Amino acid sequence: MRLAITMALMLALAACGKTAAQKQQEEAATLTQLGEKYVKEKILEPNKAQFRNQFVGKGGAPCGEVNAKDAFGGYIGFQRYISVARDLTLLAQDVSPAEFEAQWQQLCR
Repeated sequence: MRLAITMALMLALAACGKTAAQKQQEEAATLTQLGEKYVKEKILEPNKAQFRNQFVGKGGAPCGEVNAKDAFGGYIGFQRYISVARDLTLLAQDVSPAEFEAQWQQLCR
């Protein structure tokens, strides 16, 4: 939580004197980095994670796909994720497909 507040304050200070588009771009990049950080906390071998198709959803939640390694060292294939906060990061494998899709539609579309 402290990290999120610190990042928000840094964004506010860094945003002085920049255009709205620049501010929005920087905020999206920061949120995407936080999303990656929170996803990496949930997977094995976080330094081997591969990310793609990342964006900030309509609710401000970082969304995208991650390919992570399993316990045998092989990649499991890309799966979608939603990262609202550290304790509210959801991988597609964590819940039923219908439940994940409902959250995806609400937070990422």
